[in-house]
Amino acid sequence: MSLIRFGSQTLSSALLSLLVLLAAFLALRPRFVEGRLRIDDKYILTATEVQAVPKGTLPVVLGRDLGDTEREFKTQLLRLIMERSGVPFVFGLTAEDLSQDAAVDALASGKLIGVENPHSITVGAYGAGPIINARLRVIPIPLTGGVLGIRAGWTHEKRLSRLEAVRNLNDLRSITLLQGHGWSELDIFDAAGLRTYEAGTVDLFRLVHQQRVDLLPRGIAEIEDEQGGADRFSQAIVIDPHLLLTYPFAGFFYVSPENKKLADAIKRGFKKIKSDGSYQQLLESQVYTPWLRRNLNLKQRRVIFIPNPQARGVLDVVDSSDWIVPWGRLADGEITTGEQLCAFPGLTALCR
Repeated sequence: MSLIRFGSQTLSSALLSLLVLLAAFLALRPRFVEGRLRIDDKYILTATEVQAVPKGTLPVVLGRDLGDTEREFKTQLLRLIMERSGVPFVFGLTAEDLSQDAAVDALASGKLIGVENPHSITVGAYGAGPIINARLRVIPIPLTGGVLGIRAGWTHEKRLSRLEAVRNLNDLRSITLLQGHGWSELDIFDAAGLRTYEAGTVDLFRLVHQQRVDLLPRGIAEIEDEQGGADRFSQAIVIDPHLLLTYPFAGFFYVSPENKKLADAIKRGFKKIKSDGSYQQLLESQVYTPWLRRNLNLKQRRVIFIPNPQARGVLDVVDSSDWIVPWGRLADGEITTGEQLCAFPGLTALCR
């Protein structure tokens, strides 16, 4: 039987190539793929179900990013908040993954149901910024107390000696950082005069492996989930043990501008779990994991503060008591080592 040909390539070889590419994609993004398979339908709240919610009950529908499951920190945090809010509510995730742009548009519409908000999303968790803060109603309590602004990084083992020589922000400008397309860190790094390579998500580990960059900074709460992808790609990709990059940054819960009732409930519940200790307990169990404490080795790191020009105005609304990270002392240069950070109550658990 003859084979259909595309130029000099047979159909079978073309299919084989596609399978190889698919396998590589899955290897690089295992968390996303597994997340889609693992989510239980009982944690989904559909638009049809939202329409049936009794009067006086708040529908709390959290926007689901690609790969999110019910086990995400933000999901468990919001559920705990609502349980302490003192109002009747139903809780769930959107039936489908939503891009941030789509979710923000839906929330900004002010509609609970309909074509402008087909998934009936009522709340999202996003990194703070002037544009999103202007479009949505923000609950100005950082989801992780500023820990999102603490970054360690992936590197190639042959680059470790070069990173060991980096002592300050000026030294950091001599190496090449890597970030994904559209990531908010790009503007921060550019403003600080850092050399940053921008690439697609599926190319990040490849560029680290090829030593075309020196460091791929990631939030310390993200690197554990990425360890499997790094290992599958190359055993030479390792977590740099020397540097801790910090810059003022926070994620907030956002709701529709018209949804003051939900915003007030989230703020009230958030304050309660912070005062009764259950917030810190959740943070330590879900973010400060044994794996992270062991691999971060915070006490041994040099801390480099990077100014964030967008923080002023955007983060000024945060009450000082809601920060875990001591941004003022970092900005003033008083803190330059991980050991000094370990002395602050909200971060002590990272150093045990």
